[in-house]
Amino acid sequence: MNGVQAGGATSDFEGNYVIKPITPGKYDIRCSYVGYKTLLTKGLIIGAGKIEFYNIELEPTTVALSEIEVTSYKVPLIEKDQTSVGATVTAEQIDKMPNRSATAVAVTVGGVFSADGERGSVRGARSEATVTYIDGVKVTGSASLPPSAIEQVSVIISGLPAQYGDATSGVINVTTKGPSNIYAGGFEAQTSELLDNFGYNRFGFNLQGPIIRKKNKETGESRSILGFFLAGDLTLQGDAAPSPIGRWKVKDDVLQYLKENPLRPTGLGYGTYPNAAFLAPNDLEHVKRSQNADAFSINLSGKIDLRLTSTTNFTLGGSTVYYKSNAFGYSRSLMNWENNPYHDELTYRGYARFTQRFPTSGESRSLIKNVYYSLQADYTKFHSKNQSAQHKDNLFKYGYLGRFDTYTRRSYELGGDTINGQVYSNVYIHNGYRDTMVTFQPSDFNRDLARYTETYYNFYPDVTGNWENFDQILLGGGYINGMSPDAIYSLWQAPGTVYNGYNEYDADQIGFNGMFSADIGNHEVQFGIQYEQRSESYFAYAPVNFWQLMRGLTNFHIRELDKSNPVLVSRDGVFQDTIYYYRKYDANSQRTFDRNLRKKLGLPVDGLDFINIDSYDFASKTINYYDKDGNLKTVTMGEDLFDVSLFSADELLNGGNSYVAYYGYDYTGKKLTSQPSFEDFLTKKNADGDFLREVPAFQPNYFAGYIQDKFAFKDLIFNVGVRVDRFDANQLVLKDPYSIYPTLSVKEVQKIGDQSIIHPGNIGPDYIVYVDNATNPTSIMGYRSGSVWYNASGIEIADPYILDAGSGVTPYLRNPSNQTLQKEAFQDYEPQWAIMPRISFSFPISEEALFFAHYDILTQRPQGQNRLDITDYYFFKTRGTTLDNPNLKSPKTIDYELGFKQRLTNSSALTLSAYYKEIRNEIQIYRYSGAYPRDYVSYNNIDFGTVKGFTVSYDLRRTSNVTLRGSYTLQFADGTGSSPTTAAALIAARLPNLRTPMPLAWDRRHSFNVNIDYRYGEGKEYNGPRINRKNKPPIELLRNTGVNFTVIGGSGTPYTRSE
Repeated sequence: MNGVQAGGATSDFEGNYVIKPITPGKYDIRCSYVGYKTLLTKGLIIGAGKIEFYNIELEPTTVALSEIEVTSYKVPLIEKDQTSVGATVTAEQIDKMPNRSATAVAVTVGGVFSADGERGSVRGARSEATVTYIDGVKVTGSASLPPSAIEQVSVIISGLPAQYGDATSGVINVTTKGPSNIYAGGFEAQTSELLDNFGYNRFGFNLQGPIIRKKNKETGESRSILGFFLAGDLTLQGDAAPSPIGRWKVKDDVLQYLKENPLRPTGLGYGTYPNAAFLAPNDLEHVKRSQNADAFSINLSGKIDLRLTSTTNFTLGGSTVYYKSNAFGYSRSLMNWENNPYHDELTYRGYARFTQRFPTSGESRSLIKNVYYSLQADYTKFHSKNQSAQHKDNLFKYGYLGRFDTYTRRSYELGGDTINGQVYSNVYIHNGYRDTMVTFQPSDFNRDLARYTETYYNFYPDVTGNWENFDQILLGGGYINGMSPDAIYSLWQAPGTVYNGYNEYDADQIGFNGMFSADIGNHEVQFGIQYEQRSESYFAYAPVNFWQLMRGLTNFHIRELDKSNPVLVSRDGVFQDTIYYYRKYDANSQRTFDRNLRKKLGLPVDGLDFINIDSYDFASKTINYYDKDGNLKTVTMGEDLFDVSLFSADELLNGGNSYVAYYGYDYTGKKLTSQPSFEDFLTKKNADGDFLREVPAFQPNYFAGYIQDKFAFKDLIFNVGVRVDRFDANQLVLKDPYSIYPTLSVKEVQKIGDQSIIHPGNIGPDYIVYVDNATNPTSIMGYRSGSVWYNASGIEIADPYILDAGSGVTPYLRNPSNQTLQKEAFQDYEPQWAIMPRISFSFPISEEALFFAHYDILTQRPQGQNRLDITDYYFFKTRGTTLDNPNLKSPKTIDYELGFKQRLTNSSALTLSAYYKEIRNEIQIYRYSGAYPRDYVSYNNIDFGTVKGFTVSYDLRRTSNVTLRGSYTLQFADGTGSSPTTAAALIAARLPNLRTPMPLAWDRRHSFNVNIDYRYGEGKEYNGPRINRKNKPPIELLRNTGVNFTVIGGSGTPYTRSE
């Protein structure tokens, strides 16, 4: 391959030879024998997981000189061992395609659904049911590669060999290029600037060659024993979210006017309206490019091969992708695109593979031949971040409009008080504090947002009734720190609305693969093991709202007056008819944020200073406060005042209405170095006594083993195997999804109080008992087994609410007095084992036709919605969100197919195949009705479906300059859900968990995928226009020039009509 020897063998007495293992790719094969011409065949294609049969015929010669006959390899139309369905596309073919990614190759295969050029469903399955491998590494994160790095893309859409698992639909297997025996390189550029307005530009390069050569003493040839390959891409996109129909936006001059004049007065003497609510059609314009949605990416791929001996290879390889963009959002696209968030992500993966062969002499009579093994270890890192493009990780600037100075004084009322036994009546009694004025100094951090408040002040310059306090400002249409304008018509973000989010996601994957292969008689036996460990961590903030939280936490403990210690206002020892009080310090209600803030400001933690949070000035780093006597003072900081660590975890979690979400990180955004336990979340505190609420990273693991045997029996070629997968979510799950507290079963309930209980005969000992009252049960109302409910008489019922005796559907609790989150309600996830037989065969009728068929069982670990979020259960009573289900099982598919392939001409073949798939245990949103202490919505393995289809594929090899790969698929895809949230509307309407098969979202009755290439060759194969020259070779004007079209189409897909 590229001048580097990849393997070799000696034939037996009958001329049979086997060369393996061979990495998929394009090779030259050289054959020599004493008394015969040496034959060099160029361009032999080796596909992933396939046996390539190639018969070599040598021509006798009596010439003593070295003579080599060179021929070109032609890929056979009929592959004798075709037991799987899909396509293999080589680097040469990919180079000619309009889109040159692995995804682009996949969508040209019959049975692959594509609505917008991206890969969707494969033969009726959900898109996540297909897995991608790059050089044997399962892809986590970006699967992007430089096109010049791709050697081969193999797409298997059915008939998966046992070596592939964790997929219930298809496999995309990408092999990257390896080193060359000679130095070579290339550069390419691609642009769409002259064709559209999307501003797509790509620049790529590739380099390859030897690092260390070794000279063969017998032949004198130098061969690379250590070589490299490196390829890279740089891509610039002016519009990373292009629309074929364009976008609507507010005209630039109109947008500028809205920024400068966001409000208009109501005309009533108070209040304002947003000017954006009065836009007219002539204020809008239609543009072809999305605004502020550009993207930039760098993509690198490399490989180093070391040939230790003639039978051992060591390979190091990897790739990295860095991508950043301003993320398009439809709600922002009309007039707030300038606040599109900034997104960046980094994926890098690397692997090390060691392969050793134990070649067998062709004359050997050994039963076991062609033994080899391969060991591979890999590591993948994926990290992504979303943030405001302006503020990035400066979280307290997100919601900052400017400095608000609030002026406050004591308020009084006529009344009386008794002090030291003396009654004071009809005097002025201090009853609280009153804001008299709020001044505003806008900041440039969020200038467009600050302009709302600034405009309000300009409209109403009189302080009285307009800006004496925050309430007046808000009622008038202005905003304070931590607030944003409402969406216009509840659809479009108003100009200046700041992106309210900051999050980071970090994932690591460690994998190991071991494979052993040997030929035992006429059986090619292969077995292997695979192990994979993932770790996923995440944290997110809603930073705009931090200001509202800080405002509520600061001074909370000194809002009351200390009326037990009145202060008489006297002058020269004479009482002046006024009594006031200092603020009352309540240590128990002091919030952690307030305590930490006072420490940082240098104020007494137990002091009575009233801090004005909104008076903070980022420029001068100053903040105001009133001391206990009501004197206004200022503190100047040498650094930024605010930091997330000032909060406690409980304050940010906010009783379930959270400002933060995290796992694998702590609440301040620091990566955890260990896995905290369930008890740690409930009990672990810091030195100040605040709960840390640490949540572990999600660390599932996956193990698989397989064995497969490919052999010939008479005219049949079989590939028979079995695969065993083990998936462990490695986390706690509820023992009973219908109760977050420990419950009692029938065998544990023999009495209620002093009354003996006789349970109905059809009620099993493990059924859960339901009673009339949680804390003081007096009678049994019913029973439950799994999701099946029974009344007290043991009769099955459909509605669990029949068991409600007035206090809800109530299980018999093990400890009714302790209705707090307890580990006793949880248990370890039970690892899921799956045994998957794979049986396929091909029956070559002749050199021109064959039948093929297969039967597969496929499973895949849950692809989402299955992480244990302890905070969901800790705040179970207050959170109304959909909960993940950490106890999800693996979806399963049973796949059948029968096909026939016929060679039509020497350059074309037709394939007919019919397939049927049963899909089970798919994930769907689910309401746990009758759960305690409340109903909740989560996910469950309840979806199922069937897919029936027929595919006709036509393969035309180069004929009169034309190459064509095309297919037509007739498919019926029905199921109970197209995604895990298909039933969300029904669940929201509190309807039962209905499961009715209907056409899936990708149920396209008729579809076709066609790739056509029209190209001129070179040399003897060139038949295009040329300029003949005397005594010189002609000029071939269109040498190696051509056009390539990929056409994907079909009939419509299901939709819901609306008017």
